[in-house]
Amino acid sequence: MSLLVTSDTRRYGAPALDKGLDILEHLSNEMAPLSQLEIARALGRTPSEIYRMLMCLEERGYVMREEGSGKFRLTLRLYELSHRQNSTTLLRKAARFPMESLVEAVGQACHLSVINGPMLLVLMERMPSCQVCLAVGEGSRMPVLRSTSGKLLLANWPVKAMVDYLNQLEDFTSASGREREKLLGALSDLRGATHFHSPSAMTEGVSDIAVPVGVPGSDVAGALVISYLSGTKTGEKNRERYLEALLASAAEINRNLGIAL
Repeated sequence: MSLLVTSDTRRYGAPALDKGLDILEHLSNEMAPLSQLEIARALGRTPSEIYRMLMCLEERGYVMREEGSGKFRLTLRLYELSHRQNSTTLLRKAARFPMESLVEAVGQACHLSVINGPMLLVLMERMPSCQVCLAVGEGSRMPVLRSTSGKLLLANWPVKAMVDYLNQLEDFTSASGREREKLLGALSDLRGATHFHSPSAMTEGVSDIAVPVGVPGSDVAGALVISYLSGTKTGEKNRERYLEALLASAAEINRNLGIAL
């Protein structure tokens, strides 16, 4: 996933803004501070072309110069701005209408889950009108490793962060060595998956289809899920339709978040 940039279909050009964003994006990919000349060469520009922009970014606190070398690096200004928006609020706003459309289209309830501390939290749930269906319950909490969406979300964390997190979960630390290896293998197989279909470990006779939304491994990451009765002909007959609708809904949520697949 990447930030939404569609240069081929842009209606307006803003060369100065493009220069500034190019500088910020390039510095974000570099571990070491860079000189004005190094930045200019990387962007295919001359040092004089980016001079004013660098001075502006420095004055506004987005970049700073290292003492001695005078090379530029990013500050935490962008981080500060991004965290003024509550991630939970962003997800709820982005998911509300897509989820409402989804449940009416498939006649099944859906829910949006996030990892919250040691548990999985059902952040939102939507129910179709005039339908009998499975409900999970908004605000419900369940063990991460016993949920389809929890495994899907965790699989897309950076490996070190995932392992550190697992070592804090009793379900993982109390398991045998063989069970831990099996789980790590399963999570590795799920990395980058577009969806995860699995029998529910919480309720017998129920299957879950989970699709990731948001930015994997970040605070703005969740799983959109439909749970259905897997032992019925109707449930299995409609499984592919549920998945197709989930993927479309997840894509709409990502667009609302400003993310492009």
